[in-house]
Amino acid sequence: MKRRPKQIGTEGETAVARYLLQWFPGIHRLAPAGDADCGDLGGVPDLTIQVKVRRELALAEWVDQSAAQAARAGTAAYVVVHKRRGKGDPGQWYVTTRLEVFAPLYAQRALA
Repeated sequence: MKRRPKQIGTEGETAVARYLLQWFPGIHRLAPAGDADCGDLGGVPDLTIQVKVRRELALAEWVDQSAAQAARAGTAAYVVVHKRRGKGDPGQWYVTTRLEVFAPLYAQRALA
């Protein structure tokens, strides 16, 4: 039986949430909300997370979507976690955001 894109997406979101659970015990999947969507995962303070499991990359589109979701959610930071081909372990997937988002996040850690 062929898996549908929605099922593949749900599995990806669940895998990422399980992986991040070791750092963020409150992480959870968010219910889809259409045009009012605020990301795929919640429970990480001040961060909107969108998860993508697709063959074709559309990074600019995905990051723009994440920025819009973050604005709706009221979070300053946002990322897209996207699956690497041939890598089932979410720890091996990529995280993409704009430099203007990444730099302040990393500076908080580096300067602490």
